[in-house]
Amino acid sequence: MDVDRLAAALESKLHVTASVADRLAYSIARAQAMKIVPLTMEKLASLSDAEMEVMDAYIFRYGSLVSNIQDAIFKSIGEIEREPILTMSNRDKTNLMERLGVLPSADEFSSIAIIRNRLMHDYPEEMQKHLDRMNFIINEAPRLLELFLGLIKYAEKFNIHVSITPFNHLTNLDKP
Repeated sequence: MDVDRLAAALESKLHVTASVADRLAYSIARAQAMKIVPLTMEKLASLSDAEMEVMDAYIFRYGSLVSNIQDAIFKSIGEIEREPILTMSNRDKTNLMERLGVLPSADEFSSIAIIRNRLMHDYPEEMQKHLDRMNFIINEAPRLLELFLGLIKYAEKFNIHVSITPFNHLTNLDKP
């Protein structure tokens, strides 16, 4: 596949993922405005249906953003960089992204992905571990958004310019 088509595919994936990131930014703001984060056992047990729906959306959007970055964007960047990305494990892809300068830290992104996987795929047999994972996600979600914005910046290397202006919540991350 030629570089122009690979760049167009990456640009498309970045636009789609920006939409997911924007929805996560909304969930972060909504949970903060509702004062339901950080979670405690007592708070978790007393969440209303509306509050639980906000937390469910938050966790789902976080997981979706991690998946889009790991499965779609890393793949496209690896292809443009002519790396054997298709044969790599997720950890190897993450290490490659650090080596290429896409990510500041492979370990940081790996931690984000591992907790996401555990929360999304484990049953909450131990509520304290489940709560700790949820709070990890709550704490790390803004950093995940920063990492995504770094991916957009990295794509400029390939003459790809993705504007976040249409994404109101993502654009307003630093505003109260």
